[in-house]
Amino acid sequence: MSSLSLPENCSKQWEILLLLISSEEKKIDRTGDSEIDTMNYFYKNEGIRQILLQWLNQMKATYAKKRSESDTATKCDEIALLWRQKGNDKFRSNNIEASYSYYSKSVTYANQTGPMYPLALANRSAALLRLKRNEDCLSDIKLAISNGYPSELRHKLLLRRADCLIELCRTVAAREALIEAKQHAATLKLSMSHKGEFDRHLCDLEKKLEVVKDVDRSEEDEIPDFYMGENEEFVSASNALQLKRSKAAGRHVVTKKATKRGDVIFSEEPYACVTLPNEGGRLVCETCCRTDINTVPCSVCSRSCYCSETCREHGLHTFHRWECPGAQFDLFPTIGIAHLALRVLLVSVSAGFPQLPLGARTPTSASDLFNGYANVDNVQIYTRDTPPFYRMFNLVTNFDKMNSTDYIQYALTATMLTLYLENFTTFFDDLPDKIPYTLNKSQLRLFSASLLLRSLGQLVCNGHAALSLATIEEDDAKAGRTISEREVRRATAIYPSAAMMNHSCDPNIVNTFYNSRLIVRCSREMPVATEVFNCYGPHRSRETTAQRRAQLRAQYMFNCMCTACLDTDRKDFVSLFTAYACQTCKGPVLWCGKRALCQQCHAELQIDRALSAIEKAEDLMDQAERAATVEERFEKAHAAYKMKQQVWHRHHTSLRAAADRLARIYADSGEFSRSVELIKQNIQSLEYQFGSFSVEGMVSRSPQDHKEIHTADGLELRFLGAFGEEAQRTRIDSGFTPRP
Repeated sequence: MSSLSLPENCSKQWEILLLLISSEEKKIDRTGDSEIDTMNYFYKNEGIRQILLQWLNQMKATYAKKRSESDTATKCDEIALLWRQKGNDKFRSNNIEASYSYYSKSVTYANQTGPMYPLALANRSAALLRLKRNEDCLSDIKLAISNGYPSELRHKLLLRRADCLIELCRTVAAREALIEAKQHAATLKLSMSHKGEFDRHLCDLEKKLEVVKDVDRSEEDEIPDFYMGENEEFVSASNALQLKRSKAAGRHVVTKKATKRGDVIFSEEPYACVTLPNEGGRLVCETCCRTDINTVPCSVCSRSCYCSETCREHGLHTFHRWECPGAQFDLFPTIGIAHLALRVLLVSVSAGFPQLPLGARTPTSASDLFNGYANVDNVQIYTRDTPPFYRMFNLVTNFDKMNSTDYIQYALTATMLTLYLENFTTFFDDLPDKIPYTLNKSQLRLFSASLLLRSLGQLVCNGHAALSLATIEEDDAKAGRTISEREVRRATAIYPSAAMMNHSCDPNIVNTFYNSRLIVRCSREMPVATEVFNCYGPHRSRETTAQRRAQLRAQYMFNCMCTACLDTDRKDFVSLFTAYACQTCKGPVLWCGKRALCQQCHAELQIDRALSAIEKAEDLMDQAERAATVEERFEKAHAAYKMKQQVWHRHHTSLRAAADRLARIYADSGEFSRSVELIKQNIQSLEYQFGSFSVEGMVSRSPQDHKEIHTADGLELRFLGAFGEEAQRTRIDSGFTPRP
């Protein structure tokens, strides 16, 4: 392994290294060792250090450079100019969305101390004005001017600012902007043609302003209040809750006051969070997790973006000053949730580590400091006056229940990240001032490596995947244009207070997001002394008891004994949604060994006949798509759906999909009443499966209902992965097993 030959795929490179080294090291079971003892071995192992450092250097040499004529890891005005010219072409052809995308790339790649950056910002502001994104347009204009936009062109930009302010009905500010534009133009030696063009534009805006009334359009979102106020003894939780501890349940959350559906019982900012590789080009702010942002890029790399200069400066101070080199050589998308473990360490260092509790002896080693932070009452640390680091540090890791190979891979990942900080950043130069005790260099590195390992274990058990709703437009030559909503993953985060909820496959809460803030509401009424349960991924509405228990054992290392898993009468509930319909009584037909039997009348289904009917129905639907007339299309699509109704149980997920497809055909042809009936039918089926207060039940409603439900507090809610359709994949696959 002294000379590495790595495949092109970044993830595969890392997987191969982990497998090769862990196969050599797994002969000794270290799962019983402390984090300090484990990292004392791995971080000081020269052979392992050499291999991991060689890989880091190869990653840097491969990725931290100009990758093509249109992409670079840092800044390049040539590439910025290329994208700006592409944006100009699209703008001239009136493809404003595309021009905005290209101008954003130009902003990202432009050297922020040179002339290309303000020009790119100004071009993007023109696209934003056309897209009616006026606030973003104003931000870009402000940035362009503050970054040295040429004085001889600034009069145009000032008129654009006035136009934005008029669109926003800010009449006083608009008048001031017009005066400033006029005064600035007077200082320039404009040609007759340019002066005439300016005067005409100014006159048009003055006329536009005359008919506009000043309107306060402040749309600042409000965070909903806690039910019964915030709990001083349980930070980020409602006064209706209590954190308790028992031998059987460990730390857990119960109600000390009765709650009703919709009550807010947690509202928590993350201790740390990281954005995920974006799906469908949706950009997310690295600092606050706001989605669909008008990007403000890092001033050094082209891989990190923010929603504002404020978030950029906060991110730089908190984590990015140490992450920027790794972002340039694509380290973080390669290592998955280990990026969040690194972020936990960086956030802790940025805030400064707290003093040990009163009475603790002064630590002189990494081990002393580790033990001091652990030697606390793990319930009392949730009071408001306790430093947040204690709550993060004392989350469970499950290392004692983990298999040796996984544990070694986590230790190797922690070693690699410590080497990264040591060799590519100033982290260890900055660290001594952030720890209130004197440790030598070796102990500081050991403490950091051990904290990384501990965080990896904690995140596997306690991490949250954050999802948000995305509006998807689909164009089909036959079906026309349709708009739908789906959940997309955007971040992974850690919430120490919400992490105190135990799991149930039938939870009594629903998780939502506002940017990075987690807001937890009751999904049903809860009397006093009711335990509050989250769902860690496996849900009774999606998987059988055996499947759920297997997944929970694999990642969370416990055998689930929740009410849903113990309910023998409903153990096959999820099978209803893949069941056939009995031809005698229409009851659900499930597989019993090699036979398909009705669960009500026990009649056997002729499966060949059922499959043949489905095949005919699909053929009819294909004919409907190719139909020459609207009438023929309706007739064949309706016949196909009726045939499927005869074969599939009424709650079959494929029957819902078929109903949705038919509803789209009706809607696109103006048959809205027939479309609505099918949609209502689907909503009832979804509510039967997931419940009316679940994300699925709420998202399935009409846009009007959706807005009413989710903006009742003036808040645009974001959905958390622990309840959405992709929850199990998010929590299990991106958890960490089998690779960091």
